[in-house]
Amino acid sequence: MVSQTRRLAQPVSLLDIRVHSKHQVRRHCYVLVIGAILSTMGVDRWPVDFRYISSRLVRQIVQQDQTYRLAWRLRTISLLHGMLGFQRDSPDRDNEFALCREATEAVRDLTGTISEYESSYIRAQVDLTMGFLTVHMGWQTTSNVEIAVMKADVNVPDVGKVLVALFGSASNYRGRRPVSDGSAEIPSDVDGLYGILERTRELADPQIDHYELDRDLGHSPDTRADTAVSLLGQRFKGFEQRRLDVLMQRFCVAKDIEPYDLVILGAPIWVATPEPSPINTSTVSPE
Repeated sequence: MVSQTRRLAQPVSLLDIRVHSKHQVRRHCYVLVIGAILSTMGVDRWPVDFRYISSRLVRQIVQQDQTYRLAWRLRTISLLHGMLGFQRDSPDRDNEFALCREATEAVRDLTGTISEYESSYIRAQVDLTMGFLTVHMGWQTTSNVEIAVMKADVNVPDVGKVLVALFGSASNYRGRRPVSDGSAEIPSDVDGLYGILERTRELADPQIDHYELDRDLGHSPDTRADTAVSLLGQRFKGFEQRRLDVLMQRFCVAKDIEPYDLVILGAPIWVATPEPSPINTSTVSPE
């Protein structure tokens, strides 16, 4: 009886059931049942205010995670008085907040801090400036397209002065959509950054010219960082600056790009007000 129960419990991979009595079997099964119920509750109860959500990137992460991590399901286990099975509900495709939390959990093992800048994803609390840039050239059928731009100047121990430069779709700002003040200079193009914009472009956004995408392949991290530093200089004011929690996808990094020791280029997956009790975040000081 002991060996049979242990053999049935192994596929669950949640609890090593060592059985010496019927009472112990019931108790361990109740633990599994309660754990399964709790795991399906409250996935969208996240006490934050989202300021930006990349619909495309969030959905890509969740879909990839569901493809390769079928182990989310709690498999059927044997009980003394019958069979009982549970399955974790899929996130609500129309609930962006639930999807953000699902995506964050999916990339948790690949997420580092700013000081761990080689990580595929970075999460940090920074004083973030959010805004727009209007790009004149590089589009297939139009011109003067607004893109979302964010920057943070931070000092990181053992790294130095860091610029975090993020680019995405202007349609992904949440809440009351801010209005650009129109004071920023319109760059003719964003040479070296079209690859990031292509990855973050939503389906309804203007398409990028194939010529620019082909040219983008030849850029080094240094030339991309030079473009970002130039765009995000003193002329870039943004419409809002505040302390925010950011999950970003790293695109590339470059060192010793004046006046910075390190430049991180990436795309915001989501931007939100900090949680009351942050988990798996790093807090870095502004410049």
